[in-house]
Amino acid sequence: MNTQHLLEVKDLAVGFRQGKDINTVVSDINFTLNKGETLALVGESGSGKSVSSNAIMQLLPRQSVVYEKGSILFKGKNLLEADEPS
Repeated sequence: MNTQHLLEVKDLAVGFRQGKDINTVVSDINFTLNKGETLALVGESGSGKSVSSNAIMQLLPRQSVVYEKGSILFKGKNLLEADEPS
């Protein structure tokens, strides 16, 4: 039996560069998603739902985004260490 998660987000923190500063917009995101499961991100406006999901899909502008800590594992591969978005 394969116990590997399809998607695993561990301690993810995402920020944006503003000049020399980094503005952290989401921090300490943790969840796992297995094949066949559905995950819903809910929260108030401005709580980081879109930034979180766009970070996972690597749709944020590379020149301004900073992945401050954590990992995004898709089928065991850390997407933050990949040369190109997967």
